[in-house]
Amino acid sequence: MERRHILKYFNPCDKNMIPETLNFKGYGKNLDFWTFLEHAYEKDLKLDLGHFIILCILLYINETYSKLIEEFGKKKARRILENEKIFSKNSDYISGEYLKKYIKRNSRGAVHSRIRDLKKLGFEIHTKPGFLGGYKLLKTPEWFK
Repeated sequence: MERRHILKYFNPCDKNMIPETLNFKGYGKNLDFWTFLEHAYEKDLKLDLGHFIILCILLYINETYSKLIEEFGKKKARRILENEKIFSKNSDYISGEYLKKYIKRNSRGAVHSRIRDLKKLGFEIHTKPGFLGGYKLLKTPEWFK
């Protein structure tokens, strides 16, 4: 029953899913790709598609989590996302294992290095270390809004 409810918000098999289409406007963001690259250039960062995919997933999961909280409450919403292997066990942090499959890498280290680059760009992302750790987007930079 819970799986049916989450698929209303998040369907990993949907080919039009935000992380694959990289549709920032779906979040009400007026993100100009060149502005993003300009900020990366100022910080001397080399970006790849993985940075954008991870950012889209973080934004999308935050939005999905908020909708689930409204419908089911915080505890059940977290449990739903845990059962879908999106959140790490016993937390509301997005799993590095979950993120790495979207950027087609074999290590969580690849995810961590992209998260570190996003932090340098001004995204406030809390990192919880360890096997049961993960990532949580807390705030976006002013230029991203």
